[in-house]
Amino acid sequence: MELDRPIKPSDLMHATRRRRPFSHDDWLFEWKLDGFRCLVDKCGDEIAITSRQGKPFNRSFPEIVEAVAAVPGDFVWDSELAIGDGRGATPFRQLMERLSTTSPRNIPAAARRHPARIFVFDMLLSGKRDLRQIELTERKARLRDAFDNTERLIYLTDVERVGELVFEQVKIHDLREWSRSENRRPTNADVRSTGSRSRIPTTADRRHWVLVMRARNVDSQGHTRQGALSNTNLHRNGRE
Repeated sequence: MELDRPIKPSDLMHATRRRRPFSHDDWLFEWKLDGFRCLVDKCGDEIAITSRQGKPFNRSFPEIVEAVAAVPGDFVWDSELAIGDGRGATPFRQLMERLSTTSPRNIPAAARRHPARIFVFDMLLSGKRDLRQIELTERKARLRDAFDNTERLIYLTDVERVGELVFEQVKIHDLREWSRSENRRPTNADVRSTGSRSRIPTTADRRHWVLVMRARNVDSQGHTRQGALSNTNLHRNGRE
């Protein structure tokens, strides 16, 4: 189901890749999660959780629909659907298993076995107001006030300025997790983070949202303060 709204899943911005982490006063940084980017749209009693490619997630993830339904008001969020903490190959395999479970008879058991979470990082619409032209920092402040974290619904916290530190934290975390669960060290292609400019609107140039990716398993992302945000990518305090 896709609601008749001014923001569509295809409107979600793609991050620009960068090879090296960086720090900047005008940027916000986050960990990049191993999940599915999705648009969360709530209008009255109707809820649509949709991938960036337009694939509906409602049926496969009823626990997420229930969590979103408990949040008051109408809104559109940019988010990441994941299992557990959203990091590593095992949670992603479990997420793929959930997505492939489409029989109404099997979905409840799959949800109990591998319950999903939605990590929310940007608010694009609040009520009838399109927020994409205002700064990322203001959008994120509105988002933070919109709901309290629950087991299924989580606000993805960002860090200002210190993108290189975020990247190193991701790397340390992933080295520990991979050595424990995968019995091998992650490669540089496994390490990612994101960054966004914090003072640009989400409709701005995609250069204001970047994905920092080395050749091993560590991610972070960043946004500019005025732009849009997403998972562990490097956005310039703004969002994708």
